[in-house]
Amino acid sequence: MKKRRAMSLVMATAIFCSMVPGVAVEAKTVQPSTQYEQMYTITSPYANVNWKKYGQYKADFHAHSTNSDGGVLLKDTVEDHYSKGYDILAMTDHNYLTESWSKGNNGITAKREKEIEKGKGRNKKGMIDIYQSEEQSLVDHINSFYASFNNQQGATMASTIQSVQEAGGITHINHPGRYTGGKYGGEKGIAASNDQVTIKKYVDLFNAYSSCVGMEIVNKIDNESRCDRILWDNILKETMPQGRFVWGFANDDTHSINATGYSFNMMLMPTLNREETRKAMETGAFYSVSRVSRLDGINATLPNGNDMPGSGNTDTLYLLNQTTPSITNIKVDDEENSITIYGANYKEIEWIADGEVIAKGNTIDLNDYEDEINSYVRAQLKSSTGIAFTQPFGVEEKAPEKVKIKSVIRINKMADIRLKEKLGKKKNCVLLVSETGEEGSFTPYKKATFVGKDVIITGLSKKKTYYAYVAYVEGKTITKQSKLLRL
Repeated sequence: MKKRRAMSLVMATAIFCSMVPGVAVEAKTVQPSTQYEQMYTITSPYANVNWKKYGQYKADFHAHSTNSDGGVLLKDTVEDHYSKGYDILAMTDHNYLTESWSKGNNGITAKREKEIEKGKGRNKKGMIDIYQSEEQSLVDHINSFYASFNNQQGATMASTIQSVQEAGGITHINHPGRYTGGKYGGEKGIAASNDQVTIKKYVDLFNAYSSCVGMEIVNKIDNESRCDRILWDNILKETMPQGRFVWGFANDDTHSINATGYSFNMMLMPTLNREETRKAMETGAFYSVSRVSRLDGINATLPNGNDMPGSGNTDTLYLLNQTTPSITNIKVDDEENSITIYGANYKEIEWIADGEVIAKGNTIDLNDYEDEINSYVRAQLKSSTGIAFTQPFGVEEKAPEKVKIKSVIRINKMADIRLKEKLGKKKNCVLLVSETGEEGSFTPYKKATFVGKDVIITGLSKKKTYYAYVAYVEGKTITKQSKLLRL
């Protein structure tokens, strides 16, 4: 009986088509009902990381020697990092280009450099030199890598980054809190890191120069950098909607032997070499670690209650014996719109969007936080003795595929929506109807029948106007959806 009625309506619409005015099709496409979940495209910097096969290589991208303002010779800085288990070291003396550990003043011998790279005395676990590195310091400090360049008087941040880029290198911005006022604790530092003029300054630089891969979010023992994570989130809020990722680095900014080992980066690479290191720096295939996070209260004071000093010294060496959180795997489930982190030596995982902690736990389901997440989410693994930061995951609302409509005809209590092509399996087809047209107010309409390319609708009130979407549903998600139709 229902089938005959439906077929009769199809015939009626064909007969009276010229007698019924066309029904407007509005342009907007929204999430029509709260019973369905938003789809997302999640862009992970770890998408190409094979966690089972890749190594995790400890890196310091900011270190000094007596070639600038460091307290020890270049060769001793290298040997110190080697003895402390580092795998990657970039010597970044102020306005002094280090061509290599063996070519710099007071450097190691070429023979010793080869021994270190081969892992002599360290069970063949080598440490590599990032050639042609420097801290460009004539203006706000910027570290440059893989480029034979030394800034000159009159340089600006923009000119420095551009010159390094033209020389084929990459850069990251150092300890911005020193210049923004974020180095101060409490409300003063927080306010400085939320300043819109300051934020725009960095956003403009990152948007202008793709070779500037990121910024230090931790420097030394998180003294001047204590509010730089706040600045980082403010920058991400502006850049991520355009797909511009800004990576967060943690570096010791070593100036003495006792100042090494507190902040570092774990590079995720198939093999240890300079090319893979650069690739990881550019793509964000790493996470950063710090033994101190002052705003989080992690090792913010010495055991005697005194404030933690600004840089490592003999009083802080005990920190080097403490465990820090690590990440062993990250899984992104596109169907479930979720991200899961596996790790070790942590007590909790916090998920941050737009600078706010929105969730805790190993897994975040983005659909549970649709109102809090805009363009990115990042995670931090915390313990009482350290913190590890993931890079940001890009999060973009994914619109359903379009259901194309050929015609819409309303006749009294009945209507026919003619599609340009068959929608799919009938059991997955749904007509969502609302009397107001407001987002979230649509519910599945029971008196709708799908016949070939037609959606046959009965039971409408003559005096009412209805709004509708034709949709295709898989699980809890609308995968295909028409424009808003007015019946």
